[in-house]
Amino acid sequence: MKSRLIATAAASALLLGLAAPAFAQSAGPAAAAAQSTGQAPQGVSVPPLGFTKRVLANGLEVYSARDADTSNVTVQVWYKVGSKDDPAGRSGFAHLFEHLMFKSTTNLPPETFDRLTEDVGGSNNAFTADDTTAYFETVPANHLERMLFAEADRMGSLVVDEPTFVAERDVVKEEYRQRILANPYGRLFGLFVPETIYQDSPYRRPGIGSIEELEASSLEDVRRFHATYYRPDAAYLIVAGNFDQAQLDRWVDQYFGPLKNPTTPIPTNNVVEPEPTGPRNVTYYAPNVPLPAAVVAWPTVKYADADRAALTVLDGILSTGESSRLYRSLVYDKQIAAQIGSTPDFSQQAGNLSALAIMAQGHTAEEGIAALNEEIGKLRDTPVSAAELAEAKNEIVANTLRSRETVDDRATALGFSLINTGSAAAADEEVAQIQAVTVADIQRVARKYLTPQRQSTITFLAADDQNPASVQKMNVDAPVKVADLAHA
Repeated sequence: MKSRLIATAAASALLLGLAAPAFAQSAGPAAAAAQSTGQAPQGVSVPPLGFTKRVLANGLEVYSARDADTSNVTVQVWYKVGSKDDPAGRSGFAHLFEHLMFKSTTNLPPETFDRLTEDVGGSNNAFTADDTTAYFETVPANHLERMLFAEADRMGSLVVDEPTFVAERDVVKEEYRQRILANPYGRLFGLFVPETIYQDSPYRRPGIGSIEELEASSLEDVRRFHATYYRPDAAYLIVAGNFDQAQLDRWVDQYFGPLKNPTTPIPTNNVVEPEPTGPRNVTYYAPNVPLPAAVVAWPTVKYADADRAALTVLDGILSTGESSRLYRSLVYDKQIAAQIGSTPDFSQQAGNLSALAIMAQGHTAEEGIAALNEEIGKLRDTPVSAAELAEAKNEIVANTLRSRETVDDRATALGFSLINTGSAAAADEEVAQIQAVTVADIQRVARKYLTPQRQSTITFLAADDQNPASVQKMNVDAPVKVADLAHA
């Protein structure tokens, strides 16, 4: 059984143990003050991902890219349904359903995907994000046909019975206990940050849901969810690797072509997050919090917005590496923080940027908030240096290129672009957009989005007798209702 993933971008690092790069800047040697003076790679020319597109009569969009330099092939199916589409009263439902997609179909017994992939030296996995649920396999190229058959079979004929449903629901509840409740800072980014930043957006609900709402789900809900969202006209099929294009087209037509869409339309879910009416200051408490934490956060822009690139580079200046501003100030110079980080979280409908400090022993969250605000204020008031800008852009471009080295990497980059923008071309434009960011752009977006009036300030402290543990916000409304789902 694979470890199924929840990719709710900002939450992931803390939910998985504060080990992701954006949140891993800890106290270290004096070399923290080092700063690159290299030039940004303005001359880097990135070849396009090179996928071709065709659309089946049932609406399935198929993207393919042949690479004869590999002996493998990757198959990915990205569904246009994520945790934002969890029905009201059923938070965590998209992620629960991701688990169930690895069970039986009309033609395949449980766990067949492991046998089809691992037994031939391949791999398979899946993840749930705000706006998508994606399934992917990499296998030797001569096994391509069976993977296409299997993906089409679970799109069109998934079988879920009551014992399987109950067992997988229990698995997800245990994930909640481990990632949210057992992790000292799991509640902070998994629950409290999104529900504080967002007012109306469905992104304010946690992708992993809650024990209570998972318990409220039923087998009939599952079947209706599959009928509503797991359909050809709500999916992207991406194939990359070593294959014959004409043969691929025939197999896709054979296995995916006969699948039909339900008559029930996909429920409307396009919430426009309102502009903040003023600053928000909130304190949350949780058990077993070893050190106080401070977070400052702002709603920013959706993934497709032109300002995403500048905000991404701004984030790099803030917290990427030991020469970043937050590390130098809070960890090295002031020595008040054990860990710092910031992360830009851009989704299909909205986005946010948050900055974090986990305080050093003997220092308070109030000190962290003051220091974070000081650094954000500098970004608004004073242009960054050319060297800082170049270093941040170098790092982002290098990471982007490293993340596209393999055929499955490139397929994944395309999938994220399609889900968040609806355009394959957006993935090809990403590096150029980063390279085009200027010093003036950084100050402009800081002044536009990272203002005190728009800011949420969060203090996260250990619970005690006087301050009991804060509870997850329940009964949060959502655009999609159970009644909107198609009948199975």
